[in-house]
Amino acid sequence: MKEITIQTPITCANVGPGYDIFAVSLAENSDIIKLKLNDSGIISIKVRNNFQNIPTKVSDNTAGLAARELFKSKNIVQGVEIEIIKKVTSGAGLGTTGASASAVVFGLNKLLNLNLSENEIIDFARRGEVASGGSPHADNVAAALLGGFVLVRNYQPIEVMKMKMPEFPIVLAVMTKSQRTTRGFISYDIGVEKLRLQMAHCASVIHAIHLQDEKLFGKAINTDFIAEPVRGAAISEYWEAKKKVLKAGAFGFNVSGGGSSVFAVCSEQNRDEIAELMKEIFKNNPHFVDVIKTTTSNTGVREII
Repeated sequence: MKEITIQTPITCANVGPGYDIFAVSLAENSDIIKLKLNDSGIISIKVRNNFQNIPTKVSDNTAGLAARELFKSKNIVQGVEIEIIKKVTSGAGLGTTGASASAVVFGLNKLLNLNLSENEIIDFARRGEVASGGSPHADNVAAALLGGFVLVRNYQPIEVMKMKMPEFPIVLAVMTKSQRTTRGFISYDIGVEKLRLQMAHCASVIHAIHLQDEKLFGKAINTDFIAEPVRGAAISEYWEAKKKVLKAGAFGFNVSGGGSSVFAVCSEQNRDEIAELMKEIFKNNPHFVDVIKTTTSNTGVREII
């Protein structure tokens, strides 16, 4: 087996209060990753539909960096051609870089018969995230690999728990970042009262999934004292948009991953209305791309023929 083609889902990380520990896979849309082994000893990267100047230098590309880290750790002298077929906006907080890293490690594990565990795949894939966000966070790569809702229980060593996710309606307003990352501006000094509330909302997210209660889930993701203040401030009209979308009947609204995309949790009955409202609110934002109506999903990376 020398070639493999993999489909990768978009993901929403943090999911409100779960900074760097929560993420969920979404049903729409997907990139395609193709891997082809060779004997060159060189990792090469090609990106099709590269309208966003995605780097193809190995050290600057999450998929390439993850492959290099895997080869280095396992003392593998192998060449591989990585072809990324973009169908999803990159640099928008939709987890596409993490999905690419997960797909490459998943694919190399199969091609080279490495017998890596899921946690080992996630650990190698997260190292690729340094190329895009400067930090080896595991939330996006875990949700992309496993599908469903994931909780990163431990980072040293990596330990990820997957939960089967009910199919909750989600509306995304896709917007690219105005800057590469806001991670460096986030403060963890939120005080005792906010820390208690943050933990309570994290617990409520898990509880809502167990109950399959989309309204409770939306309410639980609606508050975040760590990332949302910084990332919301970087999105034009964010706080006003949140008020309008919640007033229109959405259950919850927050920033998707590192931004600048935002997502709303709503009922199936008012998903179209929420989508039109979000399109109207953000249409004049120079970074606005599109509105996507989707659902949470239990499908992760998968081989396709």
